[in-house]
Amino acid sequence: MTLSLSMISKPSMISKPSKSVVDPEGMYDPGQVLRPRIRHEWTWLILAGVFLGISGGHRYWRDWQFQSLSKENQSSPFPLKEFPKALGEWHEVEGLETKLDAEIARIAGSSDHVIRTYTHEKTGENVVVMLLYGLSQLLSSHTPTVCYPAAGFKAVPPSRRVEVPIPGSTEKALFLEEHFVKHAAGSALYQQVYHSFRNAGQWRSDVQSRWKTFRYYPGMFKIQVQRKETAESKANEKYVEELLGMIAGEIDRRSASDK
Repeated sequence: MTLSLSMISKPSMISKPSKSVVDPEGMYDPGQVLRPRIRHEWTWLILAGVFLGISGGHRYWRDWQFQSLSKENQSSPFPLKEFPKALGEWHEVEGLETKLDAEIARIAGSSDHVIRTYTHEKTGENVVVMLLYGLSQLLSSHTPTVCYPAAGFKAVPPSRRVEVPIPGSTEKALFLEEHFVKHAAGSALYQQVYHSFRNAGQWRSDVQSRWKTFRYYPGMFKIQVQRKETAESKANEKYVEELLGMIAGEIDRRSASDK
């Protein structure tokens, strides 16, 4: 059996596929497959960029708004030195008004404050009233629990949450009553302390848990009333709590515009 010359000279014709099988049109272009994918990826990149731009612009605008609010609320709605020296049966003891040291006031976050001693005309009970105003983020962390131990006092449990009626209002001011003692020279000084903060139109003692509202309501008042504890002081407690309500109500009345 013999093989023809044509069968020997063209072996490639057997192993090489025809163009009609691999690429019927003979026009195969890899770019046609990649271009749709590239367009899809660019679309998502552009959309992501637009979203980030909008988000960043909104954040910038909100930060600017919050900074503006903070600047507007740096000062008290009214000068605390104008706070009444007489509230019901309580009257200021002349000559005992004091001020915080400037550095201490700065650390406490206070832009305005007043410290006065008031006496109850019937019982003779004396209390020291400290009113402060400042930015919420700074002032809210300065509670008696923090400040008294720094002055050498030790907390005496238990503490008590007190709901104080505000005269002329259906609202109540929430105060925390605490007790502290300081031993010196063989004697013990016992102090009863009430405190509350006003933020967003409400009086509360636990404002640190509401820190998210500080950006919208950056201004804050603080009431702190303290007195020496004696065997007779328990009998006068109701008069002290009445004073707390009158102080809160007076601040509310003078700060109505920030609600």
